[in-house]
Amino acid sequence: MRILTLLFLWAHTAQGQLPLILHETFDDNKYGWFEGETKDYKVLLQNGKYLIDAPEGGWMSYLAPYVEPKKDFSIEATFTQVNGKDNNGIGFIWGFDGQDGMNNFTFTTSGFFRIYTSDSSLLVSDEWRETNLVKPLGQENKLKVEQVRNVLSFYLNGKKVATTRAFPWHGKYVGFVTYTKMSLLVDDYIFRHDIRINLPLAAPTTGIRENLGRSVNSRFDEVSPKITSDGRTLYFGRKHSPENVGGIKDREDIWESTTANGVTWSRSVNLGEPVNTPTTNNLVSVSTDNNSFLFHINDGFAFRHRTATGWSPLEDLGIHFNNESDYLEGSLSPDGKAIVFVAKLKSNAYYKPAEKERDIYVCVKRADGTWSPPIHTGRVLNSAGDEYSPFLSADNKTLYFASNGRPGYGDVDIFMSRRLSDGWNQWAEPLNLGLGVNTVGFDAYYTLPASGDYGYMVSNIKSEGLTDIIRFKLPETVKPDPVVLVQGKVLNAKTQRPLQGFIRFDDLTSGKEVGEARSDPRTGEYRIVLSAGRRYGYHAEAAGYLSVNENLELADLEVYNELRKDLLLVPIEIGESIQLKNVFFVQSKALLLRESYPELDRLVRIMKDNRTIEIELEGHTDGRGDPRANIVLSEERVEAVKQYLVSKGISEKRIVGKGYGGARPMVANDTEENRQLNRRVEFKITKK
Repeated sequence: MRILTLLFLWAHTAQGQLPLILHETFDDNKYGWFEGETKDYKVLLQNGKYLIDAPEGGWMSYLAPYVEPKKDFSIEATFTQVNGKDNNGIGFIWGFDGQDGMNNFTFTTSGFFRIYTSDSSLLVSDEWRETNLVKPLGQENKLKVEQVRNVLSFYLNGKKVATTRAFPWHGKYVGFVTYTKMSLLVDDYIFRHDIRINLPLAAPTTGIRENLGRSVNSRFDEVSPKITSDGRTLYFGRKHSPENVGGIKDREDIWESTTANGVTWSRSVNLGEPVNTPTTNNLVSVSTDNNSFLFHINDGFAFRHRTATGWSPLEDLGIHFNNESDYLEGSLSPDGKAIVFVAKLKSNAYYKPAEKERDIYVCVKRADGTWSPPIHTGRVLNSAGDEYSPFLSADNKTLYFASNGRPGYGDVDIFMSRRLSDGWNQWAEPLNLGLGVNTVGFDAYYTLPASGDYGYMVSNIKSEGLTDIIRFKLPETVKPDPVVLVQGKVLNAKTQRPLQGFIRFDDLTSGKEVGEARSDPRTGEYRIVLSAGRRYGYHAEAAGYLSVNENLELADLEVYNELRKDLLLVPIEIGESIQLKNVFFVQSKALLLRESYPELDRLVRIMKDNRTIEIELEGHTDGRGDPRANIVLSEERVEAVKQYLVSKGISEKRIVGKGYGGARPMVANDTEENRQLNRRVEFKITKK
């Protein structure tokens, strides 16, 4: 028998109230309490109360909020026993580990209370003690337990009945218990904890979580959603379905559903072979253009690309590492040049062999096309706990990820951080996305389209089966920066037939290539996302065709936008003329601006790849000013372009040039916009 050590002493009081972590009024199930009904029990929300019709042997319901065991907390709720036996315990559990480890504070409506911990070393009596503070069957009784400065105080209907030194937390679960057959109503459950959750300045609020419905979700586990950049196609894993390639023993296959309006989804379909195999298929990410899948295989990464007949064989990226965790989640950056993922690696300077800590790493694509080994993203981004499911948004700098190592509302919460430089180890302090996005349970596997309007994730609250895919309106305070989604088709300019091409985009100020994509060889469809604050040039290229170039000014972009632009590639044939749209000069002079270099370097590449072609450069001005001066200016600009090409190794014998001044306008010279179109440099193939 344990020795009685309950102390009826004054306890320290907290200075003001502790931060509120959750306040459950049971009007809805936003925190994810268990609900279910069989012939033996009924547990559900009913008329703003949590009804527990417990069977013989009693019942427990619990959640797993984020806790720091040594810090102050308080738990309170009201309990009303409606019927049943009145001589066994009703009350709180906390620090429950899901098995035998727990603490509880319970009472009986016959007039007793008990305080219990499974840690026998604390010498706490578990005997029932009689009290006149308990109200009888059918009336509300309010319980409260409060830990302040390592002292626990216990209250029954507003009166302190005991204090003792703090109990250990064996696990994170907190909740309710009844140890006998009865009907019990629970209400007004409040959990406070001395942690400071790092929230945005304007606290985010979200609308109702929307289950995507039975077209997407099934009675099986749906996991790891990946929404495409346009928000119209959803890929996800489904576990142990008989329709998986490997049947019910197949741990995960990739499925697909589409939508035209974001409301009605098509019936999900299995992608079949070769994407799916009889073993687990771990789809890490989908490229922005929706034409490449990134998989985790053999402690590394591999791509599959769309082909004219389906999907390519796996293309190993040459990245290999020893992940000591059983799981890996990640995200391909929107520019296709980085893979952000979580793993437990011995190369981590913070590696702790006895712990299961997973951190966020990045592999970066080098200029020669190879990939770097994993790079740790630093201690600002990573906690002492586990990180999960990183997703890099379309702006290429806002990262969403889950963690159990930071103050939050649940066991695992979703956080957001922004990159502070072009590197991968400088990050803003992560922000918790707030209650509504996060619950008191496990929240992770978060993804969103380029628009940033809706977030998609998994949930087991009010699910069709096990875990389901849901979406919710993303609060403005935690949205990524706006981008432009550019989409269209890559086509043969003469036949209008689709082409498989590569789309590359450059920062015209720095002259650096900042992203890449590919088109679907069956349809020619492509997509790229361009973030705010830069001036871009982008072009498509394919073997045997001249690249076509466009530019876009996004310095003042403030809201998400979509543009449609087909890219028409001209076959390399004699007589074909191509405008060099991204060649720029100093006003009224023949001096090339740096923004012109990426465009001219592509022309250099075309001529080096096709060593027999010869070209004629044509210079044009608008129609204003002295015609003779315009001809001279256009000829000088042609010569400036020619000399740039020669400086890059192109023989001047392959280049001739002529200036036409304003004699050959493309459009009328009646507006500044039209005059800008008329000021141009073109080249024409004269020999193939």
